[in-house]
Amino acid sequence: MDYCNTKNLIRDLGLYIKKIDASKTDCMLYWKDDIDLDYFKFCREVRYKPTRERNPTRKNTLYAILRYLLITPRLQRLYASKAIIEQMTWHANHQTDEGFMCHLSAWRHFDWTYPNFAAKPRNVRLYLCTDEFAPHGQYGHTYSCWPITLTLYNLPLGICMSSDYMFLKMVIHGPFNPKHLIVVYLVPLIKELQNLWHVGVLTRDSVKNETFTIRAALMWTVHDLPLMGWVWMEFR
Repeated sequence: MDYCNTKNLIRDLGLYIKKIDASKTDCMLYWKDDIDLDYFKFCREVRYKPTRERNPTRKNTLYAILRYLLITPRLQRLYASKAIIEQMTWHANHQTDEGFMCHLSAWRHFDWTYPNFAAKPRNVRLYLCTDEFAPHGQYGHTYSCWPITLTLYNLPLGICMSSDYMFLKMVIHGPFNPKHLIVVYLVPLIKELQNLWHVGVLTRDSVKNETFTIRAALMWTVHDLPLMGWVWMEFR
């Protein structure tokens, strides 16, 4: 399958991707109110790479671009599948057997703190996971790669950690480790999660044949210790 056919297949599946221009120094996204800027508003770095050609039809070359996969359409699609809907409310009807490790105390504390959210079992509970790895190996070229994934906690234990329900949201990559500036790339995800928490989105339940408002909560983040301070300061 060639590249064009692959793009058309992904588009027909509804896996929406938002392309967001990023600054050369990883300090800013050209997004929302800053989408039309041609320079970084703090250090005045230019948005596009300089070129010697004077061709007005030539497209400008960006220093960096973020490809962000929206989580909202993915959650809506789960309730469009009759095979998955019953699994999405498994956590509300299942009793954990004695002797099995679980997050029961943390789960109950969340339900006690946010009773309106907990009263609707179709609401979605998520956790975020990220870690850096070197795609070229330990002895290859210096390169930094940070995949950001969201995983559903609504599902039964046997499938909640399967790759089918681990949603890749973005990959932050480049020749250098962004360190604390990784939070700049997380801004679109944070804004979308805030909207899902405070407002929600209308979703169609294919089993009950009704429309309801689905909300989502980010309950945990999983990452190494150095990243904890940077991520926690943004998601708290």
